Amino acid sequence: MLEIPESSVIPSSFNASTIDERSDAELDALPFGVISLDEEGIILRYNLYESRLARLDRNQVLGRNFFTDIAPCTSTQEFEGRFRAFVNEADPQKRVRFDYIFDFKFGAQEVSVELLRVPAAARFYLLINRQRVTAPRPDFPAEKLAALQRNLAPNEDREGVLRDELERRFIDAPAALFSALRTTCERLAPEAWQLFSTEWGVQWGRRTAVDLEASVLEQTGRSLRELPMAEVATRVATYYGERGFGLASFDFSSTAEGILRVDVARSALAEAVPKLRSVESPQRTDLACHLLAGSFSAVLSSIAGRRLVAREVECAAAGSAMCTIVVISYERRAAVDAVLHAGERGFDNIRLALRRAPRMVESRQ
Repeated sequence: MLEIPESSVIPSSFNASTIDERSDAELDALPFGVISLDEEGIILRYNLYESRLARLDRNQVLGRNFFTDIAPCTSTQEFEGRFRAFVNEADPQKRVRFDYIFDFKFGAQEVSVELLRVPAAARFYLLINRQRVTAPRPDFPAEKLAALQRNLAPNEDREGVLRDELERRFIDAPAALFSALRTTCERLAPEAWQLFSTEWGVQWGRRTAVDLEASVLEQTGRSLRELPMAEVATRVATYYGERGFGLASFDFSSTAEGILRVDVARSALAEAVPKLRSVESPQRTDLACHLLAGSFSAVLSSIAGRRLVAREVECAAAGSAMCTIVVISYERRAAVDAVLHAGERGFDNIRLALRRAPRMVESRQ
C-alpha cells in the first residue's frame, strides 16, 4: 500500500459535496483529477488536470468505459471492485478513499482516489490526487496499460489535428490572429477590449496553471509551491516563451513593497498591432498585452494560493522599450487602476501611487 502524505493537492477547504454543481470550466481549474462515471463505468465528465496527466483528449474519452476502454489497469478488485461495491452501497453519504497505481506506457502514477456519489442520481465521481510519477513498471502486463491518445483516435493526423509531444492538441496560430481579434473588438465594442482580453487571459491562465502544475509533477515529483521562487519564475517564463509570446523576466526587487514586476521583451501581442501612439493621435496610449496580464494574474494566484491582480503599465505598442506588468494583491488593484485611468504609465508612477495608498489587510481567500 502507498502511504498518503498529510498534505494533499486536494485543498482541505474543498467542498466535495458540491462537485456535481460545478461547471466544466470550474472543474478544469482544479489542481487534481476529476472523473464522473455512471454506474456502469461510462465516463460522463473528465477535467483538464486528468486529461493532462493521462495525456488523453477528453473529447475522445467521454462516453467510453473507464475500466475497459480507457484505464484497463484499473480493472482489478482493488479499484473496479471497490467501485462496484460503492455503487451498491446503501449509505448515500459514504465516501471511500484508497491508494492505487495507474500504469501508462509512458510511466506509472501513484495516486490516492476518493469515491463520491451524487445523491438521488446515478452519477459517481473519482477525485484523483497524484502523489508521485515514476518510470514504467517493467513487469506490468502490456495489455493492461492505460490507453494512449493514438489508440483512441488513430487517424486524427489526417483530420487536421496537431498534437505536441505530450499529446496535447494545439493550433498553429499566427500573431496576426490576435491583431484581427483586437481590430474586431475595437470596431464593435471599443470600450470592452481591455475587460474582454483581461478576462480571456484569466481563463487561459487558470488552465495554464494546471498545465504547469502537471508538468512539474511529471518532471520533479513536486508541486510548484514546493519549488524555489526563482525556479518557478523560470518555468513560467519558459512556458510563455516556448509558445511565442515573448521573453518574460521576473524582477523581485520590489516584493518587499508588495509589487512583483514582470518585463516582457518582444511581446507577440504588442508586435501584432500597429503602434498605438502616432502623430495623428498622440494622446492615444492604449496598452496591448492585457491578455498576458490576465494570464499572469491567474497563474501566479494559483501558485501563491491567494488572489493576485496583474496590470500592464508599459507597452512596446505604445512606444516603450518593452512591456511591463505589475502583480499586486487584489486589495491594492484600485490604486493601480486609478493611475492607469488617469492616463499615467510607467512602473515608477505605479510604485509611487502604491506607496501613497493605504495598505489594506490582504485577504487569503
